[in-house]
Amino acid sequence: MASPQGFWSLRLLFWAALVLVFSICYNQFLHTILFVTFGIGRQIQPIEDFPWACSRVYHPLLEACEDMWLDHHDRKLYAACTTVESRQGWVPGANKYNVSARSLTDHIAVFDIDDLDPESGLLSPRQLKISDYPGSLDLHGFDVRHLDSTTRFWLINHKPPVDPATGELLDAWTFGANSTIEVFDLDKATETLQYVKTIASDALVSPNNLAVDADGVGLVITNDHSGKTGTFRDFELLYGLGSLAYCRTDVGECHIADTKGRSPNGIARSRDGLYYVSQASAGLLTIHQLQNGQLKQVDTIPVGYGIDNLSFDEDGNLIAAAVPDAIAILKNFEHPHDVVAPSTILSISPKRVDGKWEISKAIEDSQGEKLPFSTIAIHDTQKGLMFAAGLFAPFITICEKQDIPQV
Repeated sequence: MASPQGFWSLRLLFWAALVLVFSICYNQFLHTILFVTFGIGRQIQPIEDFPWACSRVYHPLLEACEDMWLDHHDRKLYAACTTVESRQGWVPGANKYNVSARSLTDHIAVFDIDDLDPESGLLSPRQLKISDYPGSLDLHGFDVRHLDSTTRFWLINHKPPVDPATGELLDAWTFGANSTIEVFDLDKATETLQYVKTIASDALVSPNNLAVDADGVGLVITNDHSGKTGTFRDFELLYGLGSLAYCRTDVGECHIADTKGRSPNGIARSRDGLYYVSQASAGLLTIHQLQNGQLKQVDTIPVGYGIDNLSFDEDGNLIAAAVPDAIAILKNFEHPHDVVAPSTILSISPKRVDGKWEISKAIEDSQGEKLPFSTIAIHDTQKGLMFAAGLFAPFITICEKQDIPQV
């Protein structure tokens, strides 16, 4: 029989181990879930606190735009859009697998940003025509590069799964999406996307967004989940899994280049060739260097928010669509026409001060008065415009920077 002293020693050891386990879990997961993902105690400011005049723009071509890209030279904004109802049924990254809900109207919209009036919201978007593509498009993230003779688009396409032998649709809840990357060249004169090729690979597990090398050959893709489907896939955003893949356009081959993802979502390539990745479940950005087809993490930026898509403006600032309230987003997903979740747009300066990254709120909208729940924000420095769009938003928002009166 154990002595009383031994009994109390074992009990003390048990409680010490329990406290240690709880401490590790809290530091690794619970703190992030409570204060980053759910934003407990976070102050979310009203849009009136920020020097922007914002207007919502409703147009059938500008619904449910998950991602956007600004051609700073030609002054055109491109957006990957569909319908809100389609997004409610078919978004594999959000575990929505209702194949029959797809609108089959996914498209790239474009409009000239110098021809718009931000106050009135009047603009004339067009839909890019598609040439020679043999399938359907279910669009998510995309990237664009100006090459020597053309402007090339790389589009993430979440097609439904099919039986390769019969061509019959398979159960998407079981097999997930047949996600590919579709490559197109833009004929600017006719605003037509000419099909080039499809990139398919097992490394495209759950692609969310991508960033292309300057030469238009290599590209890095974020996989926001560890698998296409699964019982616990809904909970991965809480504890964070996922990966980064690397593909080559010329040979169409891909491989996993980094396995340490924490729900990697948005990605953007800087002018110096580094890849900035939003780790949505960790509340931080990771910076990676591409070396021989593998990605080496070289730095980290703690932001304290879940981050969706990223973009760079012409001044080199990183613009991040942030998530201040995850609970409100779930309500927005279910009732996108009635509920608008709070939204935050962050600006991260390329220059550090005393070794720290300069992170500031560019715009925040605690009541969802003007901004959508933003999955992408684009900043035009020439005219002081900010464009925001959302995966489930029936509108986009255009904001114009206002002069601050001198006191």
